Amino acid sequence: MTPFPALLHPGPDGSITVSFPDLPGCIAVGDDAAEALRLAEDALALHLDGFTQAGERHPTPVALDRLLDQARAEGVAVGLVIARPGKAPAVRVNITLDKNLLADIDAAAAERGTTRSGFLAEGARRLLER
Repeated sequence: MTPFPALLHPGPDGSITVSFPDLPGCIAVGDDAAEALRLAEDALALHLDGFTQAGERHPTPVALDRLLDQARAEGVAVGLVIARPGKAPAVRVNITLDKNLLADIDAAAAERGTTRSGFLAEGARRLLER
């Protein structure tokens, strides 16, 4: 997952627009910086996926140092955005767990209305985001 430098442009209404100098037309707009950056991850992933689908290579991200001068001149902030890959097909795996732990997992999954696999996947996602 390659980080792409992004420019964060403040709007007159307090919104933030995120643009990618290396990817014209790839933008995201949010009510605040946190929302704009979250949406920018999705926009970046979709944009890069378009290159993949077309059998093309995506551009190499500009060096962050070069972008800092542009950001200063425009009075905007700079951030790095990482494209999170889209959901891939599920793959069946075989794991070994303590019998009591497995019972606890199954009970917790049932309480949440999900499957054992869904419960384990959600737990893994949360740990990976830390």
